[in-house]
Amino acid sequence: MAYDLEEQESIDQMKAWWDRWGTPVTAAVCVCCLGFAAWNGWNWWQRNQAGKAAQMYAQLQQAVVANDQKNAASLSTGLVSEYGSTIYAPLGALAAANAALQNGNFAEAKAKLEWVIDKAGRPEYDALARIRLAGVLYDEGKLDEALKVLDAAKPNADQRPLLLDRLGDVWAAKGDVKMARESWAEAQKTGGANNPLARVLELKLASLPAEG
Repeated sequence: MAYDLEEQESIDQMKAWWDRWGTPVTAAVCVCCLGFAAWNGWNWWQRNQAGKAAQMYAQLQQAVVANDQKNAASLSTGLVSEYGSTIYAPLGALAAANAALQNGNFAEAKAKLEWVIDKAGRPEYDALARIRLAGVLYDEGKLDEALKVLDAAKPNADQRPLLLDRLGDVWAAKGDVKMARESWAEAQKTGGANNPLARVLELKLASLPAEG
């Protein structure tokens, strides 16, 4: 097929452009395709991991209900080691910690709660884990450690009454009536009308001796 002069010039320009830029363009297209494939693969892997973690978490909940502490601890460990990047890992650790506490296993409970605080990378569960860890330390009589754990907490609005309630417990145990009263009164104030701790806080405040 014959081309006129203008068409031939256009073809020559295209060939020259391709000779210069063809390889970089092809490489860029390949990179984009590989990136898209990797992105899809990553999303699939995350969904797959989350699905497996959800199944394991359901098994953990069943173990907690059955008061099977050994199985609960094992499943929680599995969630942390195999699916630590999913939301089910901290949830499982919190559930396993509660199961351990119900059976008086303070060491196991502390280990699970400390993992949530130090390793989970889920700030939304940090304050809750700290409140529960402070409760364990309170039961062990380690009041100064409990205060240190609570002081580092950054609770959201819903968690703040729980944190203040725990602070009041620790201050009362230390014999600081003033600080206990202030903490529980603030917990009442921040909890609002629907505060589930309202009645408990009233009783705690009423139990405090008058300040001298």
